[in-house]
Amino acid sequence: MSAEPEVRVISASDSRPLRQQVLRPSQTVEDVARTDDDHATYLGVFVDAVLVACASVSHEPPPGSADPAAWRLRGMATSPHSRGCGFGSDALRAAITQARAAGGGLLWCNARTPARPFYEKHGFVASGAEFDISGAGPHFLMSREI
Repeated sequence: MSAEPEVRVISASDSRPLRQQVLRPSQTVEDVARTDDDHATYLGVFVDAVLVACASVSHEPPPGSADPAAWRLRGMATSPHSRGCGFGSDALRAAITQARAAGGGLLWCNARTPARPFYEKHGFVASGAEFDISGAGPHFLMSREI
């Protein structure tokens, strides 16, 4: 890959093939559609016109909270051949910028346990015990101020 990454807003359907490949390989592309797709902003990182990473943000408080400034990060995925190139960080920074611009003060996610160090590197802190999401494995609730 030779070009600089370009980050832009994409549709939920544009993100589904990458999300399915990385996050839910045992499901179909159609199965990764979510009920919040119409209420989330999807961001894609492109290199040479190829989607290499994605994320979404939506205005939603974490479980047990009514924080009106909380935004949820979901669907973070980086293509396997692009890992370690910083494209996941590009997607995360774009998500933070998007949520902050919309008045967000907190960004939270259910982070897969193996991704915990990635989120910690970006200022997220885990709270509570590890928990399992059916079909997706072990996770931690993580958040950071934005």
